Amino acid sequence: MKIRIKVKQLVLFVLLPLALLILIPAVVQRAAPTVQQATSAAANTGTKARGELLNTLNSSSGSKRMTLIRTRLIEPGTAGPPYHYNVYIGSSSSQWSQNNNEEPPSLLLPGDKLRFLREYMLEGPIDNYLLTAAKQLAYEYDVLGTGSDGDKVLTEAIARISSKSSLARELTMLQAERALNAGNWAAARVLLMQADSPGHYGEEELDARSAWLGARLLFAEGDNSGALKLINNGLESYQEVRDRKYHEMNEGNGGDSQDSKDSNGSRGNSASVPESLKPVSQVLEEPHSESERQLLLMRSALLSAAEAGSSAPATLSGTLTYSDGTPVSRAGIFLRPESEVSHSVLNGSEPYEIYTDAQGRFSFSGVIPGYYQLHLGLSFEQIDGWTWPVQSDDWIEVKPNDRLTNNIILQPLLELKSPVNSQILTGDSVEFEWEAVKNAASYSLSGTVSAEDSTFSYVVRQHITDNRITIPVEELYNSGGFSTSSSGEGWESVEPSSLLGFADPSGRFSWSIEAYDESGRVITRSNGYRLNEDTVGNLPFFYLQSRSLTAADQLVKAQKLEQALEAYRHDYAVDPQDDHALKMLVHLMTAKASYTKDKSLEAATMPLLVKLVQLRPTADYVFNLAHYYYEQADWKSYNHYYSWFLELRDQKPHSYDQGINATALMYQGELDEARRQFIASLEEDGSHRFIGNYLAAELAAGQPLDAVLQLAQRYPQHSPGSVTINWAKLITRMKAERARQPEVFDRQLKQVLELYTERSGKLKQWTEESGDSALKTFMKAVLEVG
Repeated sequence: MKIRIKVKQLVLFVLLPLALLILIPAVVQRAAPTVQQATSAAANTGTKARGELLNTLNSSSGSKRMTLIRTRLIEPGTAGPPYHYNVYIGSSSSQWSQNNNEEPPSLLLPGDKLRFLREYMLEGPIDNYLLTAAKQLAYEYDVLGTGSDGDKVLTEAIARISSKSSLARELTMLQAERALNAGNWAAARVLLMQADSPGHYGEEELDARSAWLGARLLFAEGDNSGALKLINNGLESYQEVRDRKYHEMNEGNGGDSQDSKDSNGSRGNSASVPESLKPVSQVLEEPHSESERQLLLMRSALLSAAEAGSSAPATLSGTLTYSDGTPVSRAGIFLRPESEVSHSVLNGSEPYEIYTDAQGRFSFSGVIPGYYQLHLGLSFEQIDGWTWPVQSDDWIEVKPNDRLTNNIILQPLLELKSPVNSQILTGDSVEFEWEAVKNAASYSLSGTVSAEDSTFSYVVRQHITDNRITIPVEELYNSGGFSTSSSGEGWESVEPSSLLGFADPSGRFSWSIEAYDESGRVITRSNGYRLNEDTVGNLPFFYLQSRSLTAADQLVKAQKLEQALEAYRHDYAVDPQDDHALKMLVHLMTAKASYTKDKSLEAATMPLLVKLVQLRPTADYVFNLAHYYYEQADWKSYNHYYSWFLELRDQKPHSYDQGINATALMYQGELDEARRQFIASLEEDGSHRFIGNYLAAELAAGQPLDAVLQLAQRYPQHSPGSVTINWAKLITRMKAERARQPEVFDRQLKQVLELYTERSGKLKQWTEESGDSALKTFMKAVLEVG
């Protein structure tokens, strides 16, 4: 059974504000009169420090002056890209970090940096610091919107260096990359030819970079096959050097480190599967360095483009502004392919990254067609009091020759009114109130429980049409589930706070609001970065002390879960109307069954869940029962509880709920209604997680493969962090297979679809039999949906 507990781990850009806000009340309450004075004092200190630094630099000359420029401007940026960000925000993941590059050079104004960096480029020592200075200088020109000046000074610097040096080659490739980013293919070609002139040996990292840039150029010029050949050759050469160095390093250790290769030079034992049909995770193998990772990513993108018949590049441009029209300059914009969005932004190593200029403009050229998401890199100052109302299913489909525009607008955070500022509540209900948002059609309210090293967010109520609502405390108590903590072993490692939720009177809770327009898109939210007196507003914390902890609850807090389980059993036996003991019993038994894989314990939980929904008939508890009977193929019980779930839910079902019900209807032979509900689910869910089941239902209804292929193309599946199935590709292979023997294929398709809807286990057995086919591959994928 998959208990749906509505626990959503907060992303880091929400966690940070909570951590900061804990420290803010004391500042606001005790030191509010001096905040403005402190800010003014800091500004005066910065101005004074800048003046002192400029005096020191201007009074120096010769080698001493170059040393000062190096140590005060250049060296602090040698560890990474020319500009670092505190916050990275995206559709699928977000992150934050303190800026460890806050050195004195940050006190200098852009004009100061341009002057000194250019001087070092043209007069300083010819060493590796010259490369760092070049990157910083190019960045400064780009954000000012005068990138051509950056290209000019790079050319002047290269003229000072021997053409056979690695430094000259790297600077030339930096120029080539800038030309590619600007869409200047002719200039990029000339520069790459210069960078790969004879005389460069033993530079595998630069060779890999050259192959990566060269493949980008070839694709931009319409030569996808040439790009793929170049990237494969570059990858093979890089891996050969890597393996040779590895063997030399381990020589004499007695270990067998020999890699195996198939006839195509690919590592692993999957040569029987065409590379173009492997999932991205398999194609990417295990990169040993950033250079190898970039080559593998490029190969994956080129393979996907080849499969789709896409041989023409696209461009994507836009602006980043605040809602009042003010441009956000010096921000990072990262266009990330689907295979990359599940991990942190690698600033300086992303396939497509750019900085906004003074007008907030950005542009990507030569983009390989595919699915992407945008991520932003911002300073704390830029995001303070603002939010980007991006959603997890905000995908950008890039097609050949597209000229896309995507303008990003940051919105002001909405303000919360009550309960706030650590208010203690003891009543039977909680009255939530917040600022009304213009053009908001509905709101969603989430509550957050903070543990020692983790935070859990529960969606309390959705589709709220007013800017205030009264929630019974019993409804808040119903929130809860289980999540692993860092302490304990086995199932007793479950975090106590996740089990108790809002039922812990000693816990400090917070809440947040999201505002939606009529189409269901987020307008703004209350959670975000609030870092100074003007933006902090009311703090979203409150205490809920309407009940006391029981002895069993105390055992949970002590993480003695096995003892707590017995204590709740005792409490419920003494009082069968004790719905809290019953709820905790169900949650603990579910957690234990999940960890131990004990099916008998799972089955024993169901009668208790039935009793719990009689005492607390909530939509979530009833859906959990429906889902259990769905997995048991007990359609009578499933239909009963799903109908009850619809009665209890005061708004339309979630896309996941609809997808499950559509699948259940399909299994029961109600194909027409199943198909209608699949469409409703897919239209609402940008990840299209149930597309495989929908395609199977369409085939079972007698739809031709051409029509099914169109649906697969209309609803592509997106699965950040896991293997994404290309259903259109699977259907295309089935079409080719059918073309060879139409009658045989149609007969077998009908048979396997009957096995699928019967859920007898015979279909899984058939997919595991020897032999392979497009139909078998498709049905294997369908069995994994859900």
